[in-house]
Amino acid sequence: MMARTGFYRLLVLMALLIAGPLAVPAPAHAHGAGWQIEDSADTKTYGFRYTDGSPMAFAEVVVTTKDGKVWQKARTDRIGQFSLGLGGTSPQDAPSELHIKVADGMGHVVQLTYQPTDTANATVTPGGEQTAAASSATAIQGTPALFDLPIWASILFGCSILANLFGGLMLWQRRQMARKQSN
Repeated sequence: MMARTGFYRLLVLMALLIAGPLAVPAPAHAHGAGWQIEDSADTKTYGFRYTDGSPMAFAEVVVTTKDGKVWQKARTDRIGQFSLGLGGTSPQDAPSELHIKVADGMGHVVQLTYQPTDTANATVTPGGEQTAAASSATAIQGTPALFDLPIWASILFGCSILANLFGGLMLWQRRQMARKQSN
């Protein structure tokens, strides 16, 4: 009898959880991060933004060479921009490849590689996967966060978590009842 009551409570709770987000739509607050680049003769200006368009303001930027030495440390400005200047560097002193890592301290990290060897054919590689021309890119490039899901997938994910939690509680309750009966 007690198990049935718990099961019915679980069904009612699941129905409310499924119907709740459908009745009151709310915007999602989770987002990923990406970058875009503006090219000039002596500098590369990167704009780092979240997928919702807001800037990654004052995020930590670490630029390292291919062998892991720190080339530059900085922070993005209030609009999420960071400029990498290589105009005054002689060709023999210029690194062949720079790794740029931007982290906002809240879990959003953008990593990309810049190869300044040939300014006409310079490439930027996000995460080592894609290659894009370093000319003035206007669209943000990057990957969305793990939880940038459509509403139906978010509901399904939440229901799955709740069903597993309540299933575990019901299993634990049955074990406790079986222990009491055996004593």
